[in-house]
Amino acid sequence: MIKNFRHVSIVVKDLERALRFYRDIMGLKVFKIVSLQGSYPEAVFNKKRVRLIYVKMYAPNQCKGSSPLLELHYWISPRRLPKAGYNHISFTVKNIDYVYRRLRKLGVRFISKPIEAPDKKSKICFGYDPDRNLIEFVEEIRGR
Repeated sequence: MIKNFRHVSIVVKDLERALRFYRDIMGLKVFKIVSLQGSYPEAVFNKKRVRLIYVKMYAPNQCKGSSPLLELHYWISPRRLPKAGYNHISFTVKNIDYVYRRLRKLGVRFISKPIEAPDKKSKICFGYDPDRNLIEFVEEIRGR
């Protein structure tokens, strides 16, 4: 079911301060900075007016962009934002639709069904563990 560990996400209150710490002090490298808004993140997070910036980072001795990554999430809106700190863990899966159906049958609660990313390179969905910690499942779509 699970192919590999993908990333850990933490919510930060001040993105520049977080970058100074993780990049400049801790020595992590920035792989990608992504800004999300519109219908895709609204569907994935089941919230209106989502505006989010996240930064993907990797360790200095790690191959650029390879898992596991650290993601810094900076929420611009909605007003009721996730608390600063741990946000979610993420796993790459082989068949997200199968994983979603199987886990739902086993009682796992999800925020949304699997949704294809706008770039058509992945499908994702978020669910909860028994303590209501967020878990992200990602299927990488090849050949598109």
